[in-house]
Amino acid sequence: MAWRARSDSDSPTKASTKDYRRFAVARDPRTCAYSVLSIGEYHSGPNARKPRRAATNATIAPPPPPALSHDQFARGAYLTYLGGGDRCKPMPHYLRSLRCALAEARYLNRTLVLDLTLCLAASYADAGTGYMLEEGKRLAFYIDVEHLHSQVSIMEERQFWADWDRWGAQGQLGARLIEDARLAPVKFSKARDTLIIRRFGDVEPGNYWYNVCEGDAKHVLHPLKGVIRWAPSLMCIVDDIISRMQGDFDSVHVGGSSEDLTQRIEEGVDGGRQVYVAGVGFNSVLVQALKAKISVHYLDEYADLWGTDSKWFLEMRRLNGGVPIEFDGYMREVVDREVFLKGKKKAEVLG
Repeated sequence: MAWRARSDSDSPTKASTKDYRRFAVARDPRTCAYSVLSIGEYHSGPNARKPRRAATNATIAPPPPPALSHDQFARGAYLTYLGGGDRCKPMPHYLRSLRCALAEARYLNRTLVLDLTLCLAASYADAGTGYMLEEGKRLAFYIDVEHLHSQVSIMEERQFWADWDRWGAQGQLGARLIEDARLAPVKFSKARDTLIIRRFGDVEPGNYWYNVCEGDAKHVLHPLKGVIRWAPSLMCIVDDIISRMQGDFDSVHVGGSSEDLTQRIEEGVDGGRQVYVAGVGFNSVLVQALKAKISVHYLDEYADLWGTDSKWFLEMRRLNGGVPIEFDGYMREVVDREVFLKGKKKAEVLG
């Protein structure tokens, strides 16, 4: 259930707040009357952005999903991708391939067997890791996995193969192997096998997952809009940054660097406005030059929102089984871009 409420505050924005709550309802078997058993907390419904858990749970890892019975597992139909050259690639590449896999799973009406960890490309690492790629990063650090589950049927890879070893490996359940990434899913959409395995080779770029959605398959496999949302923990940082600027600011995205960058930024904004400057071409020298003339804000100004005392830090440590994680380069990129997109007036300045 959802409803809108308007704040009574004196904020100039006076934004509406949309609240979703989860209700548990029961029906009396004799009178058929309905009664409400419980009402969830603010934003507890499946369509709501999930609030971060309290700090008291910060070191408790999320429980594993319940195991399936033999009958439940055998009634399912599954799709899995093996191998490929997408591992440790930049996130736009990974997300493109993930969207393709999700599109095929939905087209085939199958559960996608998915590794819910990823390898972060070295380009997003910091000096503390020696600028090395990082394996084992949880997908939930970056993407709203609960929303993903609500849109497409997904099963965690380790859980699936454990169940398959118990019930499918002895030939009790059928499996079909497909080794041609160019084979359109329409060719096997009526397959009755429990498991379809797409196996990718070792030669790039022909072994990228997104190739499945090219060629003949392009007409039936379309990227799913709205399936991938950023993690609530990252969007909470975005919301907090916007809140500190009272939701009333312009934004500039800087690409590259040049000697006249300061002047070009000033030309792209209105005087007297708060300005959020995003992008890789922004540095401390540019900050000081701009602060003398405009009210400028930038990502590192809000570093306390991901510091060791922040709610984000505690939530990520909880998700990671008590082990703290760094606010890495891709997280910075996501937050920086999302704040930029919320500006009332947006400008691009290329060096």
